[in-house]
Amino acid sequence: MSRPTPPTYKTRNWPAYNEALKRRGSLTIWFDPAMTWEAAPTGKRGRQRDCGDAAIQTCLTMKVLFGMAPRQTTGFVECLLRLIGLDWTVPDFGTLSRRQKMLKVNIPYPGSNGPLHLLVDSTGIKVEGEGEWNARKHGGGKRCVWRKIHIGIDEQTLEIRAAEFTTSDVGDAPMLPELLDQIPSEQEIASVSADGAFDTRKCHDAIATRRAAAIIPPRENAKPWKPDTAGAMARNEILRTSKRVGRTTWRRWSGYHRRSRAETKMHCIKLLGQRLSARDFDRQVAEFQVRVAVLNGFTALGTPITEVAG
Repeated sequence: MSRPTPPTYKTRNWPAYNEALKRRGSLTIWFDPAMTWEAAPTGKRGRQRDCGDAAIQTCLTMKVLFGMAPRQTTGFVECLLRLIGLDWTVPDFGTLSRRQKMLKVNIPYPGSNGPLHLLVDSTGIKVEGEGEWNARKHGGGKRCVWRKIHIGIDEQTLEIRAAEFTTSDVGDAPMLPELLDQIPSEQEIASVSADGAFDTRKCHDAIATRRAAAIIPPRENAKPWKPDTAGAMARNEILRTSKRVGRTTWRRWSGYHRRSRAETKMHCIKLLGQRLSARDFDRQVAEFQVRVAVLNGFTALGTPITEVAG
């Protein structure tokens, strides 16, 4: 029996999407004369800050985009400001490194129309840990250090709606309730799609609490749960349906394949660098959040609209 021919897709808005891809290289995206670059007075005694959080985030954005070292980043931003005629103070290397640890990154998200369809995924990312640095300086064994990133994207806009950063010993499923907590309570969630690693009671209960539909395939050899919660009853219904029609048919019928967009977004995060350069955990969190802000800015410029061509 031959396999069915996979469908082909055609981009309907190629001229607009092509223009959006070109605009992603425009530096005017990052420098707005109306932005609050200087820090607001705190009203406290002592020396006041020269640069606000917007200045720190802008410098870190350049660092992430072009893969530069911190001192190169400050020189690069100084040159850009001179070229466009803005007399703004650029934070030095020490200020940039110190403020990164406590920076509250502003992640743009204009929102979508209608209920939110959240696509969730988790993966590991390499960091330059103390073990590797000591190995290069003093010799000896080389120890790999990993962190885990967890994201939830909006299926309609393809923007990252929720993001978490943890150590490698934290599992995928425990972070789903944390991701859902980042969605405002007034925002209606229609569905949450995730892979089989999220097939746990806590995940299903958290989704049921938000009155959303769970699109999570049951694990292999899964057994029904005691129907004592709304999440357990919804999961048992998924299990019965997948056994009745088959796992492949259930995935096609439920739209589970849409979760691949979250995997694509993970790939985009790593296109900005296969590893994180910061060594301190708090600075790694800020570096990851800056990547999320960059990708949301790129996505807001335009996304492809595709349709089945045959």
